[in-house]
Amino acid sequence: MPPTEAWANDRSLCRMYALFAAAGTLVMGTLAVTFVVRNADAGPIGVMRNFLRDATHNLASCFIYADLALIWAALGAYMIIEARRWRIRHVWAYIVGAPALALIVSFSVFMYVRQRRIAATRTPTPQPTPAPAAPATKEPQR
Repeated sequence: MPPTEAWANDRSLCRMYALFAAAGTLVMGTLAVTFVVRNADAGPIGVMRNFLRDATHNLASCFIYADLALIWAALGAYMIIEARRWRIRHVWAYIVGAPALALIVSFSVFMYVRQRRIAATRTPTPQPTPAPAAPATKEPQR
């Protein structure tokens, strides 16, 4: 595969991850702001208490909440392994960012950074041209 074709694939993946991160930020941010505005009279602690109560109010919400928590744990393990493999720094920020922002946002940003790292290792770096060898000189004979 020519290098330009490989970068085109990487660019497409990076765009897809960036799109998911942007869409996730927009959708989840809107939902979070709406929830906070509706529960603003409860204060900051009350907002968190109301959120946890609503998230575990019935079996359906418990199922979804538990599923997301387990997916978060599995993706956290995956991100740690991939971060070590590709030498991505501050992987903890992506894992902690999942409940703070949204899993779709933090995981998409991690995958974007990972794909950029993969693309960087795949693109050939220009090698310096070696200096021409000095011509061999013969020592004068005595």
